Amino acid sequence: MHIRNWLALALLLGHGWALAQTPVTPPAQSLDDARAQRARAKALKAEAEQRFEADKAECQSKVIAVGCMSSAKERHLKSLHEADALERTGRQAEREARTRETEAKAAKREAEAADREARERADVARYREQEAQRSVERERRQAEEAAKLESRRSKAAAERAEQQKRLEARRQEDAKRAQQAPENARKAEERRRQHAERVKRIDERARKYAETLKQREAEKPASQAAQPAAKSPR
Repeated sequence: MHIRNWLALALLLGHGWALAQTPVTPPAQSLDDARAQRARAKALKAEAEQRFEADKAECQSKVIAVGCMSSAKERHLKSLHEADALERTGRQAEREARTRETEAKAAKREAEAADREARERADVARYREQEAQRSVERERRQAEEAAKLESRRSKAAAERAEQQKRLEARRQEDAKRAQQAPENARKAEERRRQHAERVKRIDERARKYAETLKQREAEKPASQAAQPAAKSPR
């Protein structure tokens, strides 16, 4: 049990040591931060020069200035080294920031180009789809117009055929009438003749009847006169 605890503790300590040995990557500096760092490095150099001049003046005022000048030079060199290191890191950070900025601009341009290309492809696809729809609509309208034209043509052809049929029937009727005209004329003449004969017979009967009536009227007085003579001998 204790052994297992010691092993677990050892593993935890080893893991912590490994984490402690893992280098921590500092956050990337912006371009403004890098420029500010270079400005600080320049200011440190200027401050180191001023302090070195002040140290030299102070050392010259002393009787024994050998150790004083050595310490001043060491401090001066140390400050310059620190300023140089700060400037180098600032320059490196500035280059990296510029590189990142250039890469970001390039990535932005690529993204904009890709977005623009996608929009253009979408526009082309939309235009093609609209053209396809317009083509379908044109074909539909053309088919409808063709159907209407064919219907009008069929109707006109049917009307012409019907008119031609009526004309042909009329022509045949006229030809039939023309063919039957002599017979009809003969029959009409026969009917007129028969009618005239009937009228003539009727007139003849009427004339005879009138003559009979006239004769009877003429014989009536004589008959009346003969009747008294026949009655008197009795």
